[in-house]
Amino acid sequence: MRKLSCKYCGNKEFYVLSVNETLCKCGMRLKKFSDYHTERDAKWEQLFRKEQKRKAELILKISLLTREIDGCLDNRDEPRFQELTEELKTCWRALHIGRNHSEKV
Repeated sequence: MRKLSCKYCGNKEFYVLSVNETLCKCGMRLKKFSDYHTERDAKWEQLFRKEQKRKAELILKISLLTREIDGCLDNRDEPRFQELTEELKTCWRALHIGRNHSEKV
């Protein structure tokens, strides 16, 4: 269960006035969920950062692969072009599906 805190003062203690209304110690009446802050779980924050880092690395790799592919096209290097294109497809799949697929789909 997430802990709630007041959006305005950060206090975590409330008085319940009715079903949809609470009163904070700072005097603010909190009626909507947007009036609160939720305390995020450290485990989920760590997973989010890990996923964000993975996506950033994939985007960087895709950018570098497209540059290399352009170089292969300029030099007319067909075998290297095919190899890099397959690797680029794998990176795109991993980015859009959400996990790393090294095998061909």
